[in-house]
Amino acid sequence: MAHYLCFFLLFCLIISIESTIGPGSRKASVRATEKVAATPSPSIRSAPPPSVSSSFEPLPPGKTNVLQRNLVQENIDSKSILENYQSYCTTCLETREFTNPTLIYITPWNSHGYDIAKIFTKKFDYISPVWLSIKRNGFEKYTVEGTHDIDKKWIGELKEKNPKVQIVPRIIFEKWSADDIHALFQSENEKQELASTFATFLKENTDLFDGYVLELLVQFRGASKPTLSHIINDIAERVHQIENNGKKKQIILAVPPYDELFNTNDFEMLYEHLDGFSVMSYDFPNREPGPVAPLGKY
Repeated sequence: MAHYLCFFLLFCLIISIESTIGPGSRKASVRATEKVAATPSPSIRSAPPPSVSSSFEPLPPGKTNVLQRNLVQENIDSKSILENYQSYCTTCLETREFTNPTLIYITPWNSHGYDIAKIFTKKFDYISPVWLSIKRNGFEKYTVEGTHDIDKKWIGELKEKNPKVQIVPRIIFEKWSADDIHALFQSENEKQELASTFATFLKENTDLFDGYVLELLVQFRGASKPTLSHIINDIAERVHQIENNGKKKQIILAVPPYDELFNTNDFEMLYEHLDGFSVMSYDFPNREPGPVAPLGKY
């Protein structure tokens, strides 16, 4: 009797296992049904997006300007941009419609910018190559880095085409450690050594460069604003002491478009010590999608 009971229990156990994981189980068929139900049939699948092809070629440079071609409009379409973005006015290369000072940035990772600067040199007052950075390398020691990007031949060509153009490389305070920032902000000797480094480098390259564009407000966000203004003023004072052919070197400050980083009070503390401000309007939409340099902001 005991043998029959053991056989019966073993038989029930095998049947229960088969009903759970066997190939003919209901759970397997349910999973298959759910999978089929979740997969759209070919007849209702969304069609792939249509391919976009260009049926036109960009227009070459011509003898008329954008106003004569009626390209300055409030509502402009993409087709007009793609057709005309290369079509600058060849007879207007020395004509300036905008009488206020102009500054452009040239980046080494976009080589086309070098050519654009040469074509339109006479339209610009300041050209700022994005080449340089300044680093702290120990106790009261600073170095200018990025000098391998300096293109002396290109600078010579620009100044030959427009003797009045001023080359003011942007120099950025980048990848500073917390210890480096603390040392600079706490020590007057560190501040003076930093300013001296700026002046020395400019003296060594006096025939190439006419000053600097400083970029440090974003990098030193949260720091003491009075101390930061003190650092900027010290640099400006040293730079303004340098002259070449009777012309003083200049300092322009790159300004982010955020009131918490630069506001009216900051402007009041600095404007008498600097030669200009460059509002980095392309930074404006970083926080949320939106326009670059919206009119309401500036």
